[in-house]
Amino acid sequence: MWNCKHCKKEFDFDTTSEKANHSRWCASNPKRNDTENLVKARERITQGKLGKLMDFEVNCYNCKEDIVVNEREKQFPRKQKYFCSRNCSNSEGGKAKADMLDKMGKLGYRSIAERNHKKECIVCGFDKIVEVHHVNEIHKDNSPSNLIWLCPNHHSMYHSRYKEEIVPYIEKYINGALV
Repeated sequence: MWNCKHCKKEFDFDTTSEKANHSRWCASNPKRNDTENLVKARERITQGKLGKLMDFEVNCYNCKEDIVVNEREKQFPRKQKYFCSRNCSNSEGGKAKADMLDKMGKLGYRSIAERNHKKECIVCGFDKIVEVHHVNEIHKDNSPSNLIWLCPNHHSMYHSRYKEEIVPYIEKYINGALV
């Protein structure tokens, strides 16, 4: 048993850290770490240096949509580019990375297909979920003429016993689109 020197209550503890934690956070401890007052003090200091929090209207760098950001008046604009969503932010970074990889000649086959072909199944025109198919079935050959878009259904059909139903569409697309 142990008696707190601040509140005089009697406690039973298993470890010394339990005892120390009570003593440190005891409401009767005059030197207790008061996080609420620390937060308020930090806010007063920040508000004096950087100003009050205010709403500012900015445009999304990617989609140009108007958005409202909440920042300190003396700190605005804090960023060079503002984005309305993570999707817009990622697409901007993704474009920059794709451009860099393109200059290095290391662009992925999906990006090559997106840049050179409309992103829809060449058989049925489905554009929600599409896969890249290598026409000559050599996966190291990522030339635009070797890549086409197929929906999962037609891609599976190509790689099954129904291949002959899909081949005419592929030949027609290659002869018509890549002449």
